[in-house]
Amino acid sequence: MKKMKSIGSWSVLAVAALCLLMTGCVSRRIVWSPDGAHAAVFAGDGLHLCGPDGALSETILPGDGLAQWFSDSQRLALVSEVGKQSWKDLEKVIAPEERERVAQGGKTVLEELKAGHNLADALKALTNLNDHEKNAVAAYLVESEGTKEQAGTNWDALQQVEASVLQIRIGTLEQGKLALGPPLLNSLRGLNDIRVSPTGTAIACTVEGGEKDGPQLWVLPTDGSIAPQLVAKNTAYCSDWSLDGHSLLYVHAINEAANNDQLCLGSLTRRGILNAAGRIEIQTNADDLAGLLFDVNNKVRCASDGRIIFAAADVHLPCTKVDMPQLPQLFALNPERQTAVIPLIPRSAQDSLPGKPDFYEPSPDGKRIAISGEKGAVVVLTLATGDLDTVQAAGKEDTVSVPAWRSAGELCYIFSTNGQPAQVALWNHGTNRVLSANWPPEVRKGFLDK
Repeated sequence: MKKMKSIGSWSVLAVAALCLLMTGCVSRRIVWSPDGAHAAVFAGDGLHLCGPDGALSETILPGDGLAQWFSDSQRLALVSEVGKQSWKDLEKVIAPEERERVAQGGKTVLEELKAGHNLADALKALTNLNDHEKNAVAAYLVESEGTKEQAGTNWDALQQVEASVLQIRIGTLEQGKLALGPPLLNSLRGLNDIRVSPTGTAIACTVEGGEKDGPQLWVLPTDGSIAPQLVAKNTAYCSDWSLDGHSLLYVHAINEAANNDQLCLGSLTRRGILNAAGRIEIQTNADDLAGLLFDVNNKVRCASDGRIIFAAADVHLPCTKVDMPQLPQLFALNPERQTAVIPLIPRSAQDSLPGKPDFYEPSPDGKRIAISGEKGAVVVLTLATGDLDTVQAAGKEDTVSVPAWRSAGELCYIFSTNGQPAQVALWNHGTNRVLSANWPPEVRKGFLDK
């Protein structure tokens, strides 16, 4: 495949015209284990386990995060934030390049303070750093010799800044409780997605990148035997493992980084990650399976029948504004059986899709796809027939969590109608079973109760 640059100035027109099926900024707060026995729920007061009867565990971890179950349904990969970190704590665990970025940021902040700016404006000057990194810069300066004198009246404000670090850990179910293992990764960069290999020996994660390299796809061993390894730069947020667990499927920009407001020419790519023994051995060469238009919110999912499902603009270039498609499309590709890319959403069903859909997820058996959109809208597409079932029409409230399949027949989603309080419910062919009716206020606050 030839190298092609991103769309550039045309991207504003493209984004306005297209409603792509992408993850957007909707949280993935509910994740069911493959056997359907437990859900990991990031509720208002933190992480809980939930059973199919709605019974909740005690709070396992405070705050928000991400989770992904292992195929054995007994282990859970977790992303969580650990606060109140001193620089002495941070410099022991973060990567050398992150330590260097923080140190350079400290020099910039001191220069801004010397120029008469207050701390808030000085931190804003760190345009290439995210909030976690900026807070780490403050922690670094507090513990650096001579900072108090140079900070002047900003010293008190500098001491008030709280630094934190993002961690990936593995939790193991032991007698109904989740025992947490040591951190496999400590990062000041945002972690956008995690996927556990079917082999259980590796975790793929998408890490926030810089201005030039966009999001980065990394892989790390679950036994902590080696440091995380870079797979690709300029990727979309959500990748997936092949069914055998040895390769990663992901979308990435052919050349320049993809920003949130920019569509890029990219490739659906397959790269070997694990060797026959299940150890990380990243292949130098990768297979570019299909070219497409995408933005960073795109995702890939591998269905149980071997098909690779992805979202893209169904557009033929060159075209005029009038010819730009107004509706989204999902595609499937099975490189072992066919060379053609097959559209999944029938033309007859496109008008009934949620406006500006934000998320799709295949059912465990690969026969249906749940699609959610704005204001809580959820539909289920049956691939064999093209039938579209409306789980929930758009209401007044934005979606607070993307739907998650508990089984091939049950979809878990946030149910809210007629102005009633939102609930976590299981949908099964038109019937709803509420799980959260007895959840306490601290669990609901900020999650179900806004």
